[in-house]
Amino acid sequence: MVAVFLLSVGSTGLYASSENLNLRFRFGKSETDVSALETLFAGEKTSQVKSVVIKASSSPDGPYWVNKTLAEKRATYIYNRVREICPDLDSTLIRVETVAEDWSGVAAWLRRCNKPYKEEALKIVTAGDKIEREEKLQDLWAGEAWDDLMHSAFPALRCVKVSVEYASPEVSLEVSAEETAQIAAPDSNSVRILFPAGIRYVRPEYAGNSVQLQILRNIAGSGKSLRIESFSSPEGDPVCNAALAKRRAECVRMWIVENLGIPAEKINVVSCGEDWDGLLREVRENYHGNNRDVVLKILGDTSLSNASKKAAIRSLDGNASWKSLVDGHMSGLRSVRITVE
Repeated sequence: MVAVFLLSVGSTGLYASSENLNLRFRFGKSETDVSALETLFAGEKTSQVKSVVIKASSSPDGPYWVNKTLAEKRATYIYNRVREICPDLDSTLIRVETVAEDWSGVAAWLRRCNKPYKEEALKIVTAGDKIEREEKLQDLWAGEAWDDLMHSAFPALRCVKVSVEYASPEVSLEVSAEETAQIAAPDSNSVRILFPAGIRYVRPEYAGNSVQLQILRNIAGSGKSLRIESFSSPEGDPVCNAALAKRRAECVRMWIVENLGIPAEKINVVSCGEDWDGLLREVRENYHGNNRDVVLKILGDTSLSNASKKAAIRSLDGNASWKSLVDGHMSGLRSVRITVE
């Protein structure tokens, strides 16, 4: 007997339909730190990316032709970084746009601010006379308004905005009779959602998540508060892993709020970062490779920092033991656990 659950994703929050990133540049510069860009694309299969829009801009200070050149160079720089990070991504999916001087951004900033010159400056910026507005702004309030804009508004306009749209397919999942019984079990009070490497969004088709999501629906029916504990596996950069664990928790909480009707204030979120305790348990139970005893000793040594543990294991046999752990024993550590409080 097979039960079939149809999970419509995209609109339900299981998949993010889009992701946006704003990369700032220093005055006059056409290169910047792209670590956030690497995190944005980390682990994503190129087949899941529907489109990438790269929109580069400059602030209005300085000659127009210089600003135009800067915007074009910034767009090219980010385009090349995206191609390096995702070499298999079809270039036809990437669209590049440039704005030499982002006056619309200036207007948006003015509408949000509470500066005393706000209304006068907004009239100048939104007027039809584009040629003279910079000169008029520089004269406003004896130059004080322009100086303040350069300090407060313009830095955010020296940027490249990257928007990634993901495909949101409808997934039909077959669930076995055994799994159906698990879903219906009245004593189920916790679930564990697993994630592919580098991914923060719930994938219903991945590693039995479909069953866990159905159990989660049953749990939510109790009306009790929930606790979310999120983890990442220890491979990769610790800072990125901590951010990834936090984002996984946020995505799961958003799904629960939007789809199960539980208020956000009834969901307690704890971001636990890298799951070193889970790795120790996994090695004890399932790892039988080279240097097993040494690896167990290193992982169980409470005097060592996590960075020291990683370095020690990687130095055992030219990184072979660590690679074996990454390839075969860390998939279960990329998780979010949800329990009833």
